[in-house]
Amino acid sequence: MDIKKILNLILFQLPLTVLIGQSYYQLPGTRAEHISDRWYVLGYDQSRMSSIRNINRRDLMDGAQFLQDGITSVDQKDRQYVIQNNTEYWTKTKDGQSIVTIKDDKVFVDRSGTFYFYDKENTGSKESLQQVKKGVLGMLYNNRANFYEINTDDFTLRANPVLNIQYGKDGDQSIIRNTRGAEIRGTIDNKIYYYTRISDTQRNFSDYIESTINKYEYIPGHGFYKNFQSSILNNFEGYDYFDAEGYVGLDVSRNVALELGHGKHMLGNGMRSLLLSDTGDNYFYVKLNTRIWKLQYQNIWAELNALNTRSLGGDELLSKKYTAIHYLSYQPSKSFEIGLFETVIFNRENQFEFQYLNPMIFYRVIESSIGSPDNVLLGMNANYTFGGHFQVYGQLVLDELKLNEFKAGTGWWANKFGYQLGLKYYNALNVDHLDLQIEYNTVRPYTYSHGRELSVFPEASTASYSHNSQPLAHPLGANFKEVLLSAKYQWSDKFYFQGRMMFSKYGEDGPEDNFGNNILLVNTSRNMDFGNETAQGLQTEIMMLGFNASYQLMYNYYLDLDVIYRKSDSELTSKQIDTKYMSLGLRVNMEREQLDY
Repeated sequence: MDIKKILNLILFQLPLTVLIGQSYYQLPGTRAEHISDRWYVLGYDQSRMSSIRNINRRDLMDGAQFLQDGITSVDQKDRQYVIQNNTEYWTKTKDGQSIVTIKDDKVFVDRSGTFYFYDKENTGSKESLQQVKKGVLGMLYNNRANFYEINTDDFTLRANPVLNIQYGKDGDQSIIRNTRGAEIRGTIDNKIYYYTRISDTQRNFSDYIESTINKYEYIPGHGFYKNFQSSILNNFEGYDYFDAEGYVGLDVSRNVALELGHGKHMLGNGMRSLLLSDTGDNYFYVKLNTRIWKLQYQNIWAELNALNTRSLGGDELLSKKYTAIHYLSYQPSKSFEIGLFETVIFNRENQFEFQYLNPMIFYRVIESSIGSPDNVLLGMNANYTFGGHFQVYGQLVLDELKLNEFKAGTGWWANKFGYQLGLKYYNALNVDHLDLQIEYNTVRPYTYSHGRELSVFPEASTASYSHNSQPLAHPLGANFKEVLLSAKYQWSDKFYFQGRMMFSKYGEDGPEDNFGNNILLVNTSRNMDFGNETAQGLQTEIMMLGFNASYQLMYNYYLDLDVIYRKSDSELTSKQIDTKYMSLGLRVNMEREQLDY
C-alpha cells in the first residue's frame, strides 16, 4: 500500500472515530427508550447492548439513520422523532450536509444544523426546501424538538424547559404536582459531552406513598425534602424538594469514555431490575465505559449515603459508604446477550478502600483478602430475541449461598438470592405498536442487607445495598414475590396508551421484628437462622391496576391522563389502603413517573 492510500485511510477514519464515540443518554421511561427497545426486539437495530438502559443517544441516532426499509408508517414517525431529538449526532457528508429519506419526505440538514424538509410536490430542487419551523423571534424552536440550540463545528448546545403539572383526586383528597425546571445538554470538540437537569417540585401523594414516606422518611426517587404548606391553595399540604442531576463525559478513545456525574443507572431488560435500578435517588459517580468487538464493560464507582438527611435531624454530615460495580455484557449473536455483574458496598471510618478502584479484578477476592468486612453481590443478566416479535429475559442476583443448606431445604437465613423472568411480545397478534410484557420477580429474605452496624444508628447497616435509605435494586427491598403485566399501544405518533397490573406478596417486618424485608436493618437482628421462606412475616398482598393515556401536543409536550386502582391487604392496619386515583396533567421534556409498588 503506498503512502497516499495510507494517508487517505487515516484521514477518512478519523471522523468515524468521533462518530463511534459515546454520548449523553436517553433515560429510561421516555418514549425514545421504548422506541429503541422496540427496534431491538423487532430486529431493526441490534447494534447496542439492550441491558444497559442508560441508552447512548449517539447509538439511538445511528440506529435511526440506518433503519432498514419496509417498516410501518408509525415506525417511520418514531424514526423521525428520534432524528429530530438528536440532530447533534447526525452523520454529515464531507460538505457538511446530509439527506435522509423518511417515507415520502426528504429531510435536509445544513451546516448550522437547522432541519428542513422538501415540499412533497416539488422535491427536485433545493429552492423547494422549507424550514420545519421558523421559530420564535428567529431563534427559539428553530428545531421543533428544542427550545433553544446552538450548532457549530466545535460546540453544540440544547436547552429545554422541564415541566410537570398535575391535578388529581384520590377519593376526597386532591393530589397536586407542580414541577418546573430546565435541561441543558451538548458537546464540545466532538469529544466532550455534558448534561444537566434541575427542577423544583411541590406536591402531595396518595396514602400508599405517604405511608412509605412516613416509615422511611424519603420520597421515592428523590432526596432531601421539606414539608410544604401552600400560601395560595387552601388545605394543600405536601412536600417541597429540589432535584439536580448532571454529568460530563470524555471520549478518551474510539471505544473508551470516562464520565463524572451525579445521577443513577439501570441494568437489565425488565420493568424492574434486581441488579441496579433507577428508582432511587441520584448519587455521585465516576464511570468508565468500554465498548469493543462484541463486548461492553462498565465500571461505576459511587459515593452513597448510609442514611438519609432526615434521619439525623439535619445540619450533620451523613455517614458515607461506597460502591464499586463491574458489568460485562457479551453479545455473541444479534439475538442473544449475556451480562455478568458484581458489586461491593463498603464503609470506612478514616479511609477509602483503594483496592476497589481496580477495574479488572474480581471483588470477592479483594474483599476476602482484607478480612471480608464488606457486602459483595454477584449477578447475571440475559436476554434472547426470537420469532421477530419476542424477547425472553431474566436476572439472577446472588448475595450469599451455602449449597448444602440449599439442597437440604433448611431455610438458612444466609441463602440470599433472587431472580427475574420476563417475556416481551412486540407487535402482538400482528397489531402494529401493540406491545405486551409479563414479568416475575422474587427475592429471598435478608438479600441486599448486611451485618455491620452504623455507629450513629446501631439498628442500621453500614453496607446495605441502598442510598439515602432507598434500595439500589428493587423498590420492595427483599422478602417478596411479584408479577407485573404491561400493555402499550401507540395509535399514531400523537396518541399513546398503557395498561398495567401488579400483584405482589411480601412479608412486612414488625416493630420489634426483622423478617428480612427492610434491607436497611442489620441482619444480625434477624428473627431466626433456619426455617426462613420468601414472604415470611406480617403478610401483605398488593393488587394494582393502572391506565395512562398521553397525547403529544408538540415535540415532547404531552397531555397525560392517569388512573390507578390499588388495594393492599395486610396484617398491619397501616398497610390496608385502598387507592382510587385519577389525574390530568401537562408534562414537558420529562419521563413519565409511575410509582407502582
